Amino acid sequence: MREIEGLDINDLRSICNGIDFFACFSPEELDALIGKHLHVVAYEVGEYLIKEGSADERSLFFLLSGGASVVKRGARIPLVTLRPGDFFGEVSFLTDRVRTTNVIVHPPDMGGEGRRDDVPWRGVDQASTVVMRFAPALLTDLEIGLRIKFKDLIIQYLSARVDATHEQVVRFTGQDPMLTVDPELEQELREWNRSLEERERTKDRLIAQLAEFLDELNRCLVME
Repeated sequence: MREIEGLDINDLRSICNGIDFFACFSPEELDALIGKHLHVVAYEVGEYLIKEGSADERSLFFLLSGGASVVKRGARIPLVTLRPGDFFGEVSFLTDRVRTTNVIVHPPDMGGEGRRDDVPWRGVDQASTVVMRFAPALLTDLEIGLRIKFKDLIIQYLSARVDATHEQVVRFTGQDPMLTVDPELEQELREWNRSLEERERTKDRLIAQLAEFLDELNRCLVME
């Protein structure tokens, strides 16, 4: 692992502009996100970006180049194959929980990932995987409206991950787990005439609920 140095604010803007997640942010909001808590790091094949069970600094990662796999101890299959533009580590980043899966760099030809030609780290070895890493202190520095917007995007992703993982469980195990949202939480989500602070607390509860769903589904994919 090594941090890529020499990137200026324009380089970071260009990187983010190439990732779908950041498309809905204004230039001012983007600048707030890519301030002092953002790092660009290269990893080699076989290195762990995240280790299951660890209480690391709980960064949020965006894969920029290369590939990696999300793997859980005892799982029958890799949970996710990551490609440039994907992000991971969001649950621990938002909830302060220990890591529940491994994320490991795999060879660049696995899954057919390509490398972008416009990236500003051309000196990095072809086999390397490059990620953008947000430190968790980012959240405390954002104003609450932008923080909620950021969390809303992650909620959309987590919801899609729950659906995809549920399909995996049904396909590979024949099980069909029932996932039920807390009724009080459902009611809160329907109430829009609330303060920003109340809305953020509801978002945090929803993120925790979705994380619990993923944990439950992932356990179904782990061999007894």
